[in-house]
Amino acid sequence: MFKKFVQITALFNFPIALGMIISVMIAPQADTFIITVVLGASFMLMGAALLWATSDIKARASIIVWNGLVIMVGFIAVTYAASLGLAPKVFVYISVMDLVAALVFIIGSMRVSELPFKSLFLGKTQ
Repeated sequence: MFKKFVQITALFNFPIALGMIISVMIAPQADTFIITVVLGASFMLMGAALLWATSDIKARASIIVWNGLVIMVGFIAVTYAASLGLAPKVFVYISVMDLVAALVFIIGSMRVSELPFKSLFLGKTQ
């Protein structure tokens, strides 16, 4: 079940990334073009890394944990932006769903690998 969850969430990265890149290509703006294309490419690479990690979760659980930590940073950024009135409400709801996914990534990786968070955080899987 955990493996399927990671695979499905990884696959969601691709249409989101393509949407970001296509939208900025259609209406390029000097102040956001480069960062949006790089961010979209990073989303695709994160999705690919997660798919690769699911082929041997016990040995690659650290990749899933670190992806969860990156998602948590996004949640923190959206929460902070919302507190300043800079984030639409829909972003807050999406970030809460992301936080749940991040917790599943981290807790699931610890359970599947049977390793503590510290070991996974440091990339030690054996």
